[in-house]
Amino acid sequence: MKKNSPSIYMIIRISILIFWILLGIIMITSCSPERRLHRLLALHPELVQNDTIRIQDTTILPGVKIDTLVLFSQLKDTVTITKEKLQVKLYAVNDTVYFWAEQESDTVVITKEIAVERVVREGSRSKYVRILKKNWIKVFCLLGGLMIISWFFKKF
Repeated sequence: MKKNSPSIYMIIRISILIFWILLGIIMITSCSPERRLHRLLALHPELVQNDTIRIQDTTILPGVKIDTLVLFSQLKDTVTITKEKLQVKLYAVNDTVYFWAEQESDTVVITKEIAVERVVREGSRSKYVRILKKNWIKVFCLLGGLMIISWFFKKF
């Protein structure tokens, strides 16, 4: 056997270390919280409550003003227009008729009700228990990785 060639035991140890690291990475990234929640709600529909959200959308319609001129010789009668928020003034000065109209601005409010599902939450637990329950896979992989690395360095 050559002096600089790695022994078979060293290659096996390195491959086991790589296997455990890859397994830890796969376990950490394999299950997203969104998929877990979806699966939990599919199995237990009693955890969902229907709730209504009200969205109020306001649109402001700007006012409109019109100003125009008409020759007096062409106008034979008086024109008056009155409608809700529209105000029209028609008056003559010398041989010119002034036509002035103004509409006040208006606000349109649309209220929509949207039904959404809300997840029922449990009472609060201890901070450390919640952290451990959320991250138990990460803690397990970290401890396992540290054990393998310490075992690896003890051998060499």
